[in-house]
Order: sequence, then structure tokens, then C-alpha cells
Amino acid sequence: MYIDGDTHYWPLRFIDKVKHPGRGHLEVVEDKGDMVRYGEVVPGKVATYYRDGKKIHSFKEGRWSLPLRAEFMKKDGFDVQVLIPDNRPLIYECDPELGRQLARAYNDTVAEDIQGDDRFIGVAWIYLPDIKEAVKELRRSVKELGLRAVKFNGGWGDGDLDNEVLFPLYEEIAELNIPILLHPAARVFELQHSHPWLVGAERYQGFQHFPTALGFPLTYMVGAARLIFSGLLDRFPTLKFGFFEGGIGWVPWLMHTLDAHMPNEATVSVAVQQFFEGKKGIKKSPSQYFEQFYIAAVAWESYLADTVNGWPNHNIIIGSDFDHGDAVATWPRTVDVVKQMKNLPETDKEKVLGGNAMRMFGLKRNGAARQ
Repeated sequence: MYIDGDTHYWPLRFIDKVKHPGRGHLEVVEDKGDMVRYGEVVPGKVATYYRDGKKIHSFKEGRWSLPLRAEFMKKDGFDVQVLIPDNRPLIYECDPELGRQLARAYNDTVAEDIQGDDRFIGVAWIYLPDIKEAVKELRRSVKELGLRAVKFNGGWGDGDLDNEVLFPLYEEIAELNIPILLHPAARVFELQHSHPWLVGAERYQGFQHFPTALGFPLTYMVGAARLIFSGLLDRFPTLKFGFFEGGIGWVPWLMHTLDAHMPNEATVSVAVQQFFEGKKGIKKSPSQYFEQFYIAAVAWESYLADTVNGWPNHNIIIGSDFDHGDAVATWPRTVDVVKQMKNLPETDKEKVLGGNAMRMFGLKRNGAARQ
């Protein structure tokens, strides 16, 4: 089973379920210019979402049409798509009641759309600043609606993934045994002191891909290190985190450099040994915590085999970023590119294309969730 771990979904009709006066509105028009990827045209209409009198987002029909995305999934060679809630309309900085209503409406709609269709994996959206409501809504989304993961934009405000305010939510996620899918959004990270990668980016005209080229991997390196050294992964040893659109090449370097900054038999630096004398540490080497991380490669990362050599027991997955048009979007030529990598063993190709994602989502070979 080949699983596309990173596709974006935004079912238009969920807005109709929201009763909050600030919900905004949609305008749908016929497409005036086709989006092309590798010679493939995405047909259909264009929807634009407005809220507070401002344009929030425009996107094409592939973002909400399951039959249309199924066509491209077949072309690309995937059996299953993970439907990650689209970022822009579902953020943490909106009015709290609006955020709660958007989450409930989105989860209800996705569950209705994919009911009985095992080609798609539904992912819950929660309004993270309201932890009590987030716990309640997530439990409902998994237990009653059958969704199989939860998406985080990352932290919010000055908080990050290791913030203790999230611990009640992590306890619920651990009990539900679902993965956390991380997919940063610009509106969140503009406010975070630990992720300054968008500050001043508007000065670099001609290079509009700071978030995907630098922001995502840099954010993930900081986030992974905080998850490890905060002791959070010792506290919640069954949590699983998926990292998307940041590539995979940074992983072996981060594993090795974090290990080098911890005392062990191989530590060369006397300063490291002295620094940790008498200090409480984490329970394992930093690299060992990567068993809880599932990290999406981009199909054009031709050095994938080298990354596997640096992470032999890897949890590398793959995503096409359908139907976005940025530099990490590889549809509809994702599977073939990986399969044609001559220096990557066949067993690792199978793990990257589906085997690891099946473990992350707790799937059997027939696509059914393990009980």
C-alpha cells in the first residue's frame, strides 16, 4: 500500500455548518488559468474564502473534490491519501468561539465525505488555544467520527510543542493512539520568538519560498530538539509526530550533532562531560528519540539513500503536497521518482512509499485500523 502522506483538503460546505457571525463567505468562479505540474493540468473551479472583509485564501477544485484528487492519486501511483486540513482558514488567532466552531464543522464534514472510502485518511483539526475543548473535540473526532490523526500548526504565541499547557492534550492523544501531524502556518510562526524565519522575508524579492526552503526544516530542527530535551518524549513515550514539507536531508545531521552534545562513551569533548556532571538528563541518546518521529521526504531529494545510511532504522515517509504548486509539490510524479532511485534498496523504497506510514497510522495491509 502506497500512502501519500501530505495532501491538503478544504471541503467548501463545512463553512455552511458554522453559525458564528464571523465565519466569512466563499466565492466560487470558473477557472481562468490552469495550474500545471509536470505537464498535468488541474481542471475545475476556483474558490476564494473571505473573512473580516479580507481575502484569506484562493484554491482550486482539487482542494475539495475527492473524485478529482482520486484521479491524480491514481496517476501518481498512490493507493491512499492523507487529507491534511488546509492551513490558512483554520488558524489559532481567530475569535475562540469561531475557532471551536470551525474545528467541529471541519471534522464533521471530512468524516461525512470519506465515510466508507478507504482511499482517504481523515485528519482532525482542533482549536489548540482552548485545551479543554481541544481534548473533547479530538476524542469525539476519533471515537465517533473515525478520524485517524490530528494536525497541529505547531505551537502558538510564545508557546511551542513542549509547552506544559499541552500535556492534557498529549495524554488524550497517547490514549487514542493517533499521530500528531505537524504542518506550520505562517500566521502562527510570525508570533513565535523561537521561529523567526519569516521576519523580514518580504525584503527578498525573487525568492518567495522562505517557508518551504528554510522555514520548515529550521522550525522542525528546533521543534524536535525541544521535544527531546524537554523530557516530553520520556513523559509520553508512545506519541508519534509526523513532520511534513521540510524534507529529510537535515535529519542525520541533527541526530549526530545532538548526540555529540550529550555525554556518552563516544564523547570526545571534556567540556560536554563536565557540563553534565550532577545534572539530570534525558533517558536516552537524542538520536534514539527519532523512533517517535515520522519525517516526510520530498521526491526530488536524490540523496535519500545517503539519509537512510545516516538513519538505518528510519521512519521516512513521502508526500506529494497535492494540490499545492510550491517547490515541494511533486504530484503527479512522486512514486516513480522514488522507485527509480538506483542507489536506494527496494526494502527502503517500500518503507518510504507506504510501510512506515502504515505503522504511523496503525494500518493493516487492507487499510483497516488496528483494533
